Amino acid sequence: MTNSAAKTPLPVMLLIASFLCPSELSLYIAGLRLPPHRLALLVLLPLALARLAEGRGLRIKPFDHLMIGFGVWLTLVYTWHHAWEGFVYGGSMALECLGGYMLARAYVRTEAEYRSSVRFMFWAVMAAAAIAFVDVLAGEYFTRRVLRDWFGGDPLPQMQFRAGLARATSTFDHPIHYGSFAAVMLAIYWSVEKRTGAAAARAGCITFATVLSMSSAPLLSIALQSGLLVWERVTRGIVNRTSLTLTAVAGLVLGVALVSTRGPVQIIATSFTLDSWTGYYRTQIWEHGLDNVWAHALLGIGLNDWERPDWMVSSTVDAFWLVTAMRSGIPGFLLMLLPILLIARAVNQRAFSGHDKVRRRLARGWMISLVSLCLVAVTVHFWNVVQAYFFFLVGLGGWLADPVRSKAAKPIRRELDVFDLADPELAGASSAHAIDGGGYVPPALPAPA
Repeated sequence: MTNSAAKTPLPVMLLIASFLCPSELSLYIAGLRLPPHRLALLVLLPLALARLAEGRGLRIKPFDHLMIGFGVWLTLVYTWHHAWEGFVYGGSMALECLGGYMLARAYVRTEAEYRSSVRFMFWAVMAAAAIAFVDVLAGEYFTRRVLRDWFGGDPLPQMQFRAGLARATSTFDHPIHYGSFAAVMLAIYWSVEKRTGAAAARAGCITFATVLSMSSAPLLSIALQSGLLVWERVTRGIVNRTSLTLTAVAGLVLGVALVSTRGPVQIIATSFTLDSWTGYYRTQIWEHGLDNVWAHALLGIGLNDWERPDWMVSSTVDAFWLVTAMRSGIPGFLLMLLPILLIARAVNQRAFSGHDKVRRRLARGWMISLVSLCLVAVTVHFWNVVQAYFFFLVGLGGWLADPVRSKAAKPIRRELDVFDLADPELAGASSAHAIDGGGYVPPALPAPA
């Protein structure tokens, strides 16, 4: 872990460490509750914004403007609905979303900083897993219960069990939040690890950490990331593999729709979850939640209760994308979605269209982890730590989308690793391409006639 901390920017280290601090350690100032991660963002966000304004090897891009616009919109729309209470709530939301994004965007600017930050995140997951393992053995939320005994607070809910195993929360607000925090690290860590054995061993640790949550969505995220990593390796060298993959997925979805009385989303929700009832209930949340979105398309419903059938007693909406659209309107949803799409597009244009195989590999890992977390957000609502963590992951792609500019062009690197073993391009690399820091040597031009 010492090497991980050596090149990780201090603000990033502080933020990741704050993710592990439970809400029982919150500070109360003038009636406002400040959890540790929010307190860290309150201090660090101004520094990140100042760094971004100064330039420092980066330029403010359209996705940065949109993300700032999202934070402003959240504050304004909740204030419009609920006055001072809305201003506090919207400001807190904006702090977590914009703060998590800007910390990564401003301070993770080089490959070395990116690798170190990802490795530091891995050790944070391992620390959370150790606490979660104690929860499972004790059959209770042990750490959080001890903290509440010391600092006070409402009694914790009863421990949930699935398949005879306790659903650990570690230091998070919910088992599914802890599971999501752990699961998303699989592909992104795999991409930074150069040794196949170490990558496989730590992927196993991440998977074990996720299993402790006994939550369907994080476990599906692990399966999705693993499948995409295997598919990338198997299809490497196939021309137009992206188009072929999308065509195959579209054909599969169409086939399911033709032979089944249930839609693809309903099949996934009810068949690939540990509790089929919760899967069905989530499909009902989407069905009736979208009705609320269309009915309040511009400004949303704020923190007001949403309309639903009487039998849906709980007001909980287990869908981050849907909650955003319901509460802040379609403009708020678009201001959140568009910068994510623009960053992904920029990463695709810069990293995947270039000749630097190392950067391409890192971009692939980031993209797979981001896609998996975005899909988890379809059936999971993010708040507090995991909301900030989501936008922090988005911001990590900033250096890939907008690399540091220097006067001298850096050499093209070729590096053998877990993604590139038996790569046809590397296997046939000639002396024109050096490995480990060498540059491309262009062929000699004929002398002018």
